[in-house]
Amino acid sequence: MGNYRDRLRIIADILQITSQVAKKTQIMYQANLSYKLLCRYLDEVVDAGLVSLEDEDFYLLTEKGKEFLFQHEEYSRNCKTHAEQFTHINTAKTGLEKMCLNKKGTLGTRGKMPNKRTLSGSSRTPMKGVVLAAGEGTRIRQVTYGGFPKELLPIGNVPTIRFPIEALRLAGLRDILIVIAPQTKHGIIDGLQSGERLGVNISYVVQEKEEKGRTGLGQAILSARGRIRNNENFVVACGDSILCDFSQKNPLLCLNQLIKVHQRTDAIATIMVYPTTADPTRFGVCKFKSFSDEDGVLYGELERLIEKPNLETAKSYSLNGFHYIAVGYYVFKPEIFSYIQETKPGTKNEVQITDAMNLALARGEHVYAVVHAKNRGKEIIPCVYWDVGIPEDYAEANKHLFDVNLEKLLSLVGRK
Repeated sequence: MGNYRDRLRIIADILQITSQVAKKTQIMYQANLSYKLLCRYLDEVVDAGLVSLEDEDFYLLTEKGKEFLFQHEEYSRNCKTHAEQFTHINTAKTGLEKMCLNKKGTLGTRGKMPNKRTLSGSSRTPMKGVVLAAGEGTRIRQVTYGGFPKELLPIGNVPTIRFPIEALRLAGLRDILIVIAPQTKHGIIDGLQSGERLGVNISYVVQEKEEKGRTGLGQAILSARGRIRNNENFVVACGDSILCDFSQKNPLLCLNQLIKVHQRTDAIATIMVYPTTADPTRFGVCKFKSFSDEDGVLYGELERLIEKPNLETAKSYSLNGFHYIAVGYYVFKPEIFSYIQETKPGTKNEVQITDAMNLALARGEHVYAVVHAKNRGKEIIPCVYWDVGIPEDYAEANKHLFDVNLEKLLSLVGRK
């Protein structure tokens, strides 16, 4: 309770400036807060029922919030320093606690507020997108020279990170959290800003250096924990990974089946995998427990995953003449965070998400994979996947997409 009492006034002041309704980015700019602090403030006052989140991500004061501010109107006049703020707030503790308790005597939760964004043809489970853009980009340093994040490498005239963002948008996700690194955050934030002109609402979290020096994909995903609600599934996309299906009218429409399989199976994790006959030893490789074709969608339950296996192990995991490698797109339940926390770091102190999913499998959880391919007769035809963090893939993506009308592909024409 004590954490948010001073924060309602900050948020309320900004909402009053903006006619009592504003998007998260408007509040951030007006309040001059870091995004990390702002989201914490908003989460706490929303949980307390003092501010509500309406359609299109607009925040506004509730009647309860207005009542509180009315009762403590002297706040703005009397509090000039942070010390004075906390002193004044503590005197209001009892009254505020009574206002923020529900009928059962517990704090109101966001779970009681209906989520207004749903995916067509699926359950009404809340869902958020998470784009990982905090990697060091050591494999592509010969191109970037370490001067800027690999996620900003241009494909034609479009930065790489725009492709996973558009894939999430096409899948119906509008709220997107981008995990960035302290040393490269400004380029990504300056380029993407609030995401409004891209048709999404972007927020940011900095993956701060962990005390024990742990890194890796699992650790990057764990950075998003404070922004994912307890009932909120989330889609993770690596910011340097591009999926295309050129049999579709829009080649970036690749994630709908991944999300639908996840919601239908109620798995703790559902991952996108790519069938390849090339050397799979630098990827995470999965072993299927079952394999199905449903209306042309290839998917199945997994028995195990392994990160960067030796060739002999990778061959033992193969199926239908292919290795199935993880391509950096996942759907998770929030329970995955506890498994990541338990996962022991491996080589280079990296916490691998494949190890976290193996831990979940060992505890009786279910993990599924959707294959990024088409099934024509009995023949599996892989779609297109590029890992732009690898120089060869970056060159291939540029070559393939150079003559494509990227503005039309990314639906930028006419979008505000």
